[in-house]
Amino acid sequence: MAGRYSEAEKGKKQVCEDSNTKIKRIKAPSLDTSALVKDNELTLLGRLTNPREQRIWALIPGLPRKWNLQGRAEGSDLGNSCFQFRFEKEDDMRRVLDNGPYQFDRWMVILQKWEPVISASFPSLIPLWIRIKGLPLHYWHDDMVRRVGEELGHLVTHELKRTVARVRVLIDGLKPLVKESIVEFDSGEESTITLEYEKLEMHCSFCYSLLHARKNCPQKYEEERTRSGEGHLNQEEDSHVRNVSQYQHTAPTRVASRPLNEKPRSGIAAPGTLSQGKSGLSPSAPNPVFHERVDRHGNTFGDRVGTKQTRNPPPPKGKSAAVVTSSKENEIASKGQEKSYETPQYSKHRDHNSGRYLQRGRDLFPRRSEGQWRPKQILEADAQAGNASSQPKSGQMEPVDPVVEQIELGNHQGLPKDAVMEQLHEVTRQYLSCPDPVEAAVRRQRVL
Repeated sequence: MAGRYSEAEKGKKQVCEDSNTKIKRIKAPSLDTSALVKDNELTLLGRLTNPREQRIWALIPGLPRKWNLQGRAEGSDLGNSCFQFRFEKEDDMRRVLDNGPYQFDRWMVILQKWEPVISASFPSLIPLWIRIKGLPLHYWHDDMVRRVGEELGHLVTHELKRTVARVRVLIDGLKPLVKESIVEFDSGEESTITLEYEKLEMHCSFCYSLLHARKNCPQKYEEERTRSGEGHLNQEEDSHVRNVSQYQHTAPTRVASRPLNEKPRSGIAAPGTLSQGKSGLSPSAPNPVFHERVDRHGNTFGDRVGTKQTRNPPPPKGKSAAVVTSSKENEIASKGQEKSYETPQYSKHRDHNSGRYLQRGRDLFPRRSEGQWRPKQILEADAQAGNASSQPKSGQMEPVDPVVEQIELGNHQGLPKDAVMEQLHEVTRQYLSCPDPVEAAVRRQRVL
C-alpha cells in the first residue's frame, strides 16, 4: 500500500516563515566604489549622544553657525541619530575638526571625518583635552604623559608645563569615561590620578556615560532593583514587627484624672485600652505618647504643635474690651475702671462741606436761605488802595464782572430779591460753563 502524502506535499497547507527571520537579507553586488570614495573625501559624519534631549532637525542648521565657514556646508539626516556635512573647501573641514569638541543642547556631539568603513559604531571618536592631576612631580616626564594618553585612547598630542600636564585624546564617545586611574611604578608603589575633561558637557554622573542622564541610567536601575529584590522579604517582615513593637516599647499615655465611678463617654475608650481598628492592635495595648507614635512608613510624628501657634487666643471671659480715646479715659483705665464701647450715633445727613464735596455738589450761594445779600466789609485804608489799583489806565477799559452787572441791573429794575437771586444763580451757571478747562477753573475760583 502506497504511503499517504502530507498536506505540504499536496499544496493544501501554507508554509509559515520562520519567526526569527523577520529582517530581509539582501546580497550586495560587486561594485567599483572608487569614484564615490573620492567624492566623499570632504564629508564629516556626526552622531547624537542623547537623542532624547537633542533634535537633529534643529542641529543641522544650528551647528554650522558656530564654525565661521568660508564656503558652504550642506547637512542632511542619515537616520539612526546620525547626520553628515559635505564641505566645499578642505580648509573649512580641517578647521572644524581642530576646534572640536562640539555640543548641542548641552549634550556632546560626535563629529568625525568620513572613512570607507562599514560599522554600526562609526562615528564614535571625540577629541578631548584631558588634564592629569595627582601625578607625582618627579614623574612629570613626556614619556609618562604620553603613556597616560595612549592608555585612554588614540593620542593626538600632549602638553607638559610646570603647572599643567594634559593630553589630547580621541576617546570612544559610546563608552563610559574614565575619571580615575591607578599608575603602577617600577618600585612597586601605586598612585591614583584624576582625569579632568575640558569642554565636557552633561553626562551621567553615575556611570560617566555620554549617552544618557543619571535618571535614565540602566546600570543604576539594575543596582537599585537588585538591592530592592534582596531586601523585599526582609522589609515586609521588618514593617510587620515594627508596627507591632512600636506599641509595646512606648510609655503609657497620660490621661486626665476622673472619678472612679464615672463611665467613659460613648465612642471613647477607657484609659489603658485601645479599640480594635485598622491598625490591628489588641484592646489591651497602651496608647503611646504623641511624639513617639509612628505612621505606616515608620516615621515619627514629632512634637505636637500647640494651638497658640496656629490660632489667635480668644478674648477673656466676662470682660469687655475697653476703648480709650482720650486722656480722661486713660486715667479711668489706669484706675481699673472699664468703659464699654459705644457706636457713634447714626446720622442721615451728609457733610457736603468736606473735602470730598468741596469742588462739586455744593451750593454756590450757601447764604441764599437768609434772603439778604450783604456786601463784604472793607476797611477804609484797603478801600482806598483798592480804588487806586482798580482805576483803569489811560486807553484801557475797565473789566465788568457779569455777577455784579446782574445785581446792579436787578436793583435798577426794582425786581424782588428772590427773582434777583434766581437770575444771579442762572448767570453764574452760564459764566462757569466754559469749554476751555483752564478758563473754567479760573472762573470757578473767581466765583468762590
